[in-house]
Amino acid sequence: MNATFIHALQEEVTTLQAQFPDLSERLARAQTLITDGRLFMEDSGTEAMVTSKDGTQYYAVNGQCVCKASQHRKEACYHRLALRLYQKVCDRLEAESECYTLNLDTEVIESAAAPAIRPEWLVSVQGKPFIRFEGLLELAHARGLVSLETVVVQASEAMCICQATATFADGRRFTDIVDATERNVAKHLDIYYIRMVETRASARALRRALNISACSVEELSGEEVTA
Repeated sequence: MNATFIHALQEEVTTLQAQFPDLSERLARAQTLITDGRLFMEDSGTEAMVTSKDGTQYYAVNGQCVCKASQHRKEACYHRLALRLYQKVCDRLEAESECYTLNLDTEVIESAAAPAIRPEWLVSVQGKPFIRFEGLLELAHARGLVSLETVVVQASEAMCICQATATFADGRRFTDIVDATERNVAKHLDIYYIRMVETRASARALRRALNISACSVEELSGEEVTA
């Protein structure tokens, strides 16, 4: 998370605290949640996975949240506030042409400093570019990746949640979380869906590290790839 984003986040929180003093404490907790790296945005931009402070609980957040605070209050919990804060800051930076993420644009890639993403790593699906996991991995190694660790947080027939952490030689660490079910992987891979979730989590961690916001091919469902 860069300094521009953190500064914009602080300004947004300060403004909202002045406008809504009754939300001041929850806004501060939401800010801490974001800066601690416990908010993991989905690519839709409307949903996120949030971890508790001790890392033992995981909450899927969109218009709702399943935490105890949400169940006993009418007001938004700080998990939902964190999602909204993140969205507002991204919208603000994008409007100012300072958005801290990059799209997978071939012209940008070709003009970026080496190493660059090679054409054979890109796949067009429904007219949009996607990158193969092998490309992310090779690019990450070229930029100093020293380890890529995955942990299966939860696994059942209903859902699997996996967390991946990419560590680089300069000490930087990037973590992301993915949840999936047998229904959103290709049919011929559904019996291996836990492995697919691990690959997807690894891809998201690498995309976060490499500042690439476009999905990897492995994150798509079988229907999306074949459509």
